[in-house]
Amino acid sequence: MPPSENYSIEVINEQSIHKIDPNDLLNVVQQILEYEQVSAAEISIVLMDNAVIHQWNRETLNHDFPTDVITFALNDPPYSDSNPCLEGELLVSVEIAAQLAGDVGWSIDDECTLYILHGILHLLGYDDLNESDQII
Repeated sequence: MPPSENYSIEVINEQSIHKIDPNDLLNVVQQILEYEQVSAAEISIVLMDNAVIHQWNRETLNHDFPTDVITFALNDPPYSDSNPCLEGELLVSVEIAAQLAGDVGWSIDDECTLYILHGILHLLGYDDLNESDQII
């Protein structure tokens, strides 16, 4: 059975900043999971504005500012060979993506894709505070 049949990916749009095609995001997530050789996954992606992600950031991480992406790993025990279904939720600020996309010269969709990739790498156990993981 191909890995994509073992993927449950949901995109929830709670913002009106920019229209994003959920099918494009589903395809990107599937490509990332296949590249990382994830055999099964249950992932929700929630697209939101700065006010909502700011509230989540403050209430869950004690950071009083909006951020680009917040990742919640839902695996218990953590994702590993013995627990091979990657489970998590990604909160993505489309508003921050809209603010920053022009600065780097690409689309809002591309910026959101970057945030989703970043979040999935966190679900896989990568840590951007670890120097060797930062290279990825």
